[in-house]
Amino acid sequence: MDPASTPVNRSEVAPGEVAAGEPAGSGAVSVPEQPSRRTAILRTGLVVGILVLVFGIILPRFIDYTEVVAAFRALTLPQLVLMSGAVLVAWVVSGAMLAVLVPGMSVARGTQAYLILSGIGASVPMGPWNMAVVWVVMRGWGVGIKEATSGMAVYGVLNTLTRLVTPVLAFVALLLTGGLGGGGIAFIISFISTVALVIASAVLIAIVRSDRTADRVAATIQSIVDWGYRSLGREDTPQVTGGIRDFRDLLGELIRRRGLAAMAIGAVGQLVWTGVLVVALRVVGIGEDVLSYPEVLAIFALTSVITIIPIAPGGAGIPELLYIAGLTAIAGPEWEGLITAGVMLFRLFQWFMPIPIAWILLKVTRGSQPVLPMPSELRAYAVETA
Repeated sequence: MDPASTPVNRSEVAPGEVAAGEPAGSGAVSVPEQPSRRTAILRTGLVVGILVLVFGIILPRFIDYTEVVAAFRALTLPQLVLMSGAVLVAWVVSGAMLAVLVPGMSVARGTQAYLILSGIGASVPMGPWNMAVVWVVMRGWGVGIKEATSGMAVYGVLNTLTRLVTPVLAFVALLLTGGLGGGGIAFIISFISTVALVIASAVLIAIVRSDRTADRVAATIQSIVDWGYRSLGREDTPQVTGGIRDFRDLLGELIRRRGLAAMAIGAVGQLVWTGVLVVALRVVGIGEDVLSYPEVLAIFALTSVITIIPIAPGGAGIPELLYIAGLTAIAGPEWEGLITAGVMLFRLFQWFMPIPIAWILLKVTRGSQPVLPMPSELRAYAVETA
């Protein structure tokens, strides 16, 4: 499970894609290009710029930061310990999903991999590069090519599916607690997400189980890609048919054996992360009578679905606005200041804290090697036999 703030590029499975013309499992995989220093700086600068725009320009127009500052100053050590404990549980549950998908990986290493994935994705927002970094870390731990490749690929797919499940969980929670009195939005979100979940799951299962369906899906995607490239006046159209077939061959067995368990853990992870947000709201002074857990879950679900498409690099700024706007719409404008304080506290633990931890973990894990893997190392790991 990935927090809503840390998007994973699911359209690219690099470095786990089987190279064109190579049989699945041959050990030859394509490797993403390392982002240049200039590009990385520009993208990271864009993240900072979005945060300044949101917290320095947009929010001050609507929120009195005096109340936010007062709420932070009133935090006690036991409250911060409580927040730390809650987010630690969320990290472990999120890491357990990776541990299930990668045979032989412990929950402790799965948690490390999740923190690296989140921290690098937030601080170096370069599409699938954070997945490539985690892939190299796994290979350094002795995980085979097939296991690391299929594990990361399935993680990207199931992470999206679990985020689509979250509105359904919110709808059920509101139904059980009688909170659907004015819940038209929750109903619409849950309905659309359920339809999307059923379609995505059906397509994934069909690709795995049927050669004919896999070929049809590949042909459909190829036609869309061809049309897009022709519209741009380009002739170097990439071929995706082989990639779809290789994807099916690599992932079929893993989905059948571990997909359901990973999906269940991912759904639990969504509930746990919602719990972290609830804890953040409680410690700043927002009680159950103002915002109940099911209501917070509904807003968390909405944010999860919207941010499946990475609107902002590194997941910066947009989730905060969605959380604050959604929760304030339920609680009322008089709670806007404390809601902002709670959301900022939540995001401090969820989005920012993994950044330094990820770099520390990489430094410890990589030892004397460069903290970020070089292209030569990626290629060396890619051509080794599993």
